[in-house]
Amino acid sequence: MDLIRPPAVAVSFYPSDTGELNRLLDECFASSPLGPKGTRSSSPALLGGMVPHAGYIYSGPCAAHLYACLDSSMQLVILLGVTHRSGGAKAALSPWNAWRTPFGDVPVNQQASELLQTRVRFLKKDDLAHTYEHSIEVQMPFLQRVLGNFTFVPISLSRLALEECIELGAAIAELYEVETRANVRTIILASSDLNHYLSPGEIDKLDRLALEPILALDPSGLWEVVEAETLSMCGVLPTAVMLFAANAVGAKQARLLKHCHSGDVSPMSEVVGYASVAVDC
Repeated sequence: MDLIRPPAVAVSFYPSDTGELNRLLDECFASSPLGPKGTRSSSPALLGGMVPHAGYIYSGPCAAHLYACLDSSMQLVILLGVTHRSGGAKAALSPWNAWRTPFGDVPVNQQASELLQTRVRFLKKDDLAHTYEHSIEVQMPFLQRVLGNFTFVPISLSRLALEECIELGAAIAELYEVETRANVRTIILASSDLNHYLSPGEIDKLDRLALEPILALDPSGLWEVVEAETLSMCGVLPTAVMLFAANAVGAKQARLLKHCHSGDVSPMSEVVGYASVAVDC
């Protein structure tokens, strides 16, 4: 096993050339009408959030709203993604020591990963869940752009029961508190798109059903509405785990920073919904 995970979706989801990547990030942060238009709103109360993970031309400006809330003092990112492909551990840590993007290598925090693994019986180091997966990888250039030097704990999720989400959320909350006592600024991020491949009107209606419990800091409510309405939100598991962890460390509010869909970029009959949500203590 190589010690560094190479990029899997550079070119297809974001540029592999550093100059092109920087230019596209500039557009996401500053010039896109769907982005934050150069506004930075970093908050010391920020402890977590949800951010989309499609190709940058579609969800990048929406994601930039969340990343515009971060500041360079954040040192550890607990990054929860979803396994879109079948196979691999249902809760997968990184077997690599670092992940590579066009901007360079980001170290995996081995100590934090091991602490989580000792607390959660079903959390395993596994390459299959991560090798071709994009939901975590596409967040990395944004994080590198905003934070500079940091370490992270990537966790790819699939097939978890609600009780397992609660268990993992509790372990992440414990890690968050350990790092906070050590004066390590930490953020818990969930990577998720919202509903998929419906008309813009249907997407808006169903996305609102998902966003309501998220903004109420209600992971069990999110779970229930996704099952009851058969929503096609792909990152239910990472979002629920993030919310369980955030509640355990004293989350006070969730803020909707941006909600849009792929048709806002280019007109189409079937679109995918995106949202950026900040969670504050």
